[in-house]
Amino acid sequence: MPSFQIRTDQDELMDDFTIQDERLTDALEQLRPINQLLGGYATTMEVIAPFLKSRANQTTRILDLGTGIGDFPEYILRWAAAQSPAIDVEVVAIDANPVTVDYARSALQKRLPPSLQSKIKVEVADALSLPYADDEFDIAIAAMFLHHFAHENAVQIVRSMQRVSKHGILINDLHRHPFAYYGIYALTRLLPAVDMVRNDAPLSVLRGFKSPELKSIANSAGLINFSLKWRYAFRWVLSTIVLLK
Repeated sequence: MPSFQIRTDQDELMDDFTIQDERLTDALEQLRPINQLLGGYATTMEVIAPFLKSRANQTTRILDLGTGIGDFPEYILRWAAAQSPAIDVEVVAIDANPVTVDYARSALQKRLPPSLQSKIKVEVADALSLPYADDEFDIAIAAMFLHHFAHENAVQIVRSMQRVSKHGILINDLHRHPFAYYGIYALTRLLPAVDMVRNDAPLSVLRGFKSPELKSIANSAGLINFSLKWRYAFRWVLSTIVLLK
């Protein structure tokens, strides 16, 4: 039985940049239905949707860290376009893996209509050294990403997210809990999951957080007036985003 007392430092297969074939791309595709089923999108939109509505008459620029296949930006753009009237959103989505970025660009060209393709740029960039100016974005988000990093690097990423965003940050990540671990372990074996997802999904939970750990990261990064809430299914949402008046 794995330990849930401390975060594991075991690397996920997805963090191995030497894996560049369908083992990676198939896994990226399978994360989309998992995020839909287990509340990943809903958790993010709970915070972002009211913020975007409060800025309905202006363009909102979002930075998405660790974008993977770009499914979170895609979801946000589709939601914004479906509002009446439509809300103008522009997203810069970054990932450190050039193979992942190339695949995300191709996938988004296939899935998004041309009007929305122009709203997103997918770039190769290191979250530990963000190549963007202070306050270049309205908000910065990191969904299912921070758990890939040990404490000190996580602090650096959160501090940088806050630096580049005018109106706050949102972190949506995993709660390290036995129910979450055994639940995703079972789910990825009942469903036709690829080997990388079967390996990485339970491991992601072991790399996930308990609330004192996220509070420590937030405090060390100098966040002020942040909120930390638990959401279905075994997710934490840490945010400094507030509605504009």
